[in-house]
Amino acid sequence: MSGLFSTFNVAKRGMNVQQKAIEVTSHNIANANTEGYSRQRVLVETTRPFGMSSLNSVAEPGQLGTGAQISAIQRVRDTFLDYQVRVETSTYGKYEARQKFLNEVESIFNEPSETGLSTLLGKFFDSWQQLSKQAHSSNARTVVAQQSAALADELNHTYNQLVKLKSNANELTNSNVLDINSLVSQINELNQQIIGVKVAGNMPNDLMDKRDLLLDQLSQKIDIKIVKDDFEGINVYPADINGVEQPALVRAKPNDQVNRLSSIRDIKQVVDADGKPVSGQYTISYFPMGDITNQYKTITVEGLSEADVKEIEQTRVMWSDKNGTIIDKDGNPIADNSVVDVSQLNLFKPSSGELNGYMTITQDIDVYIDQLNSMAKALAFAVNSVHSGKSNAADDSIPFFVNNDVAKNTTDASKIAEAEKEITAGNISVNKRILEDVMLIKTRTNDYQFDNPADNDLDGETDGARAQAIASLRDVLIRIQDMGDTIISRQQLIDLNGGFGDGSNMSIPSDTSGMTIDNFFKDTINKLGIQAQEAKRIVKNQAALLNSFNESRLSISGVSLDEEMANLIQFQHAYQANAKIISTVDELLDVVVNGLKR
Repeated sequence: MSGLFSTFNVAKRGMNVQQKAIEVTSHNIANANTEGYSRQRVLVETTRPFGMSSLNSVAEPGQLGTGAQISAIQRVRDTFLDYQVRVETSTYGKYEARQKFLNEVESIFNEPSETGLSTLLGKFFDSWQQLSKQAHSSNARTVVAQQSAALADELNHTYNQLVKLKSNANELTNSNVLDINSLVSQINELNQQIIGVKVAGNMPNDLMDKRDLLLDQLSQKIDIKIVKDDFEGINVYPADINGVEQPALVRAKPNDQVNRLSSIRDIKQVVDADGKPVSGQYTISYFPMGDITNQYKTITVEGLSEADVKEIEQTRVMWSDKNGTIIDKDGNPIADNSVVDVSQLNLFKPSSGELNGYMTITQDIDVYIDQLNSMAKALAFAVNSVHSGKSNAADDSIPFFVNNDVAKNTTDASKIAEAEKEITAGNISVNKRILEDVMLIKTRTNDYQFDNPADNDLDGETDGARAQAIASLRDVLIRIQDMGDTIISRQQLIDLNGGFGDGSNMSIPSDTSGMTIDNFFKDTINKLGIQAQEAKRIVKNQAALLNSFNESRLSISGVSLDEEMANLIQFQHAYQANAKIISTVDELLDVVVNGLKR
């Protein structure tokens, strides 16, 4: 039944509601600059009114309200905007990582410039052209030797810098694995706290904000999929599970049945008792959970192809259980020092995020290293063939370019000849004997018939036909793209190009399926430039898109001090009005209690 005391209770409830609203407003203002904070608001509803229908109720004109109460303190959040931000953050993370490394690759190649490889390559052929005109000049020969050495040194330097950059990308991959495991562990812990608070009947708004902030950070590392569960819990999966049986990184229940990631330390081919490589068998060592401070573990994998090995080297991340032990396709842990088939190897391959960016940049660096190696092989095979007039390296007593990894430790001509097949941009070098005695450079037509060109008594000392033939190699079309695959020796190069084009063994015909060395290198640089521009463009576009989404999210979830101050004044006046009602009821009760005596 209504009365003055009922009115008193209505006002008291009103004061409580406004006080709680003021507290929430104060909390919003205090966190106006807190990263990841979502503004909160009170949801007010009416309390149960008087005059509910019953057998003994007295008929009244209508239900009489009993005041207001707080039904919930709700955070203002748009889940669809969260989804959009996280998807685009993953894309941004991928291309930001790619842009950073592609810019470094461009700096390593340093093209176009006066000191880059293309300039040195031009000077190399120019020096041979000049030597053809002054074949008898020791000065011209010295220029050839030094320009060749400068070109080889630059190839070595560029190769080593790319290898170092690839190592940096691998280290960042490992660092990302450690960060991802840390983030998902924090999210999992918050997830359980949120469920516990929700089960108790409260709304864990601040804990959910912290969890959402960690999810935003995780989405920059890898692309994720979030599935909601009971009591505000969530399950988190990578967007690409790659056929994994138990792909959850975070699980609401049971929260211990989750997976983590481990990073590969290195991969080495197994050798037998005689030191010979065992085909298809490799030992993979890895850091559990990506923690390099812990002891690494190893497994042996059988049935690996060259493509499999390259994929492992470029990916360098594997699924593991919650303790960091890697798992097979069925989710079973693989014990340390086990031997498994390649079909059970469980690589983690995200399609976006920083981790994917480092993986793809490793692939790109491998391509540039391969192309650099192909150019070095083509240069060595072609120059050595024309310089000596020998299509078989074993017949060449003084090759112009050698594999320095072998040549620096031996003078055995057979070993040097055999090592020519393994010439790369990292080990190509001018023969030490030629650097020490430039008169060993073969420039004349019939020099190919003599081990020492000084013994040639068939040509005049001004004959520079062979030097001219080497200078002409700049315009010869060679299948450089097949170097290291189809072409692994100078013999194959000469055969595929139709053999020597004349009786002097110094003319290599062009192969219409090939390209010049200079154009091959320019194509490599053009591809690099396009990739770098693409990464820069996407990063710029993604930054603008993310900025737009973040502004939209802030417009909904962010704290506006002006709005909060306006709300504060509104709640203050409402509180004062409710207090005035209590004061008025007090005066009325005084009339009822004391005024009737008079």
